[in-house]
Amino acid sequence: MADFEEVTVTLQSGTDVKIHAWPGHGGTQPLVFVASESLPADWNEFASLVGPSHSPILADISSAMDLLMLIWEIGEPVLILSQGQVATNIVSKLVTSAPAAATSIIICDGLIHSDQLNEMHEISTLIMRGRQSSALTHETAVQLHGTLRHSTLIELENCGDFPAKNNPDAAASAVNWFLSGPSNSDDEFTGSEPIDPKA
Repeated sequence: MADFEEVTVTLQSGTDVKIHAWPGHGGTQPLVFVASESLPADWNEFASLVGPSHSPILADISSAMDLLMLIWEIGEPVLILSQGQVATNIVSKLVTSAPAAATSIIICDGLIHSDQLNEMHEISTLIMRGRQSSALTHETAVQLHGTLRHSTLIELENCGDFPAKNNPDAAASAVNWFLSGPSNSDDEFTGSEPIDPKA
C-alpha cells in the first residue's frame, strides 16, 4: 500500500482545505477523490492500484466552488471521482458551472438528478456501482447511463456502496480501463449494457 501525505491548501477564498496526496509520477494528471464521509485509509489500497498516469488526491471539500478553487490551485484540469450522493452533487454542479475544470468524471454510487442533468455540459463519465449497493439501484444506474451521452456503466461484484473500499482491486481495474479508453471513439460510450471489468 502507498503512503499518503497530508497537506493543507489555502484557497483564494481564504478557506483552508485539507488534502491527502499519494505519490505520483512526474507529469501525471491529478485524480481528485471527492468523498466527504471517508477517511484517507479508505482509499489507500485503491490509490496504490491506480495507473501511473494519474496522481490520487483526496480533497476535504464541501462545495463546487471549493472544488473549483482547488483545481485552480492545482493549475490544470483534473479527473474527478465522486463517492456517494453528497460528492456527486458537488461534482455535477462543478461540471455545470465550470466544464473545463474536469477532463472526465467518475460517479460512484451517486445519482445526478434530472434537473442537474439538463444543465450539465457533456463530459466523459464513468458510472461505477457495486452490485450489492443499497445507495443506487441497477435500474437507476442504467437510466443515468442512458441519459448521459458520453457515459459508461460498470457494475462491480463484491461491492456495496463504496467500491474503492469494498473491492479496491476491481474498482481500480475499472478506473484504469476507463482512463485508457477516452482516446477511443465516442461509439465506445453508446452501448447500453453495463460492463463487468472482471468478466
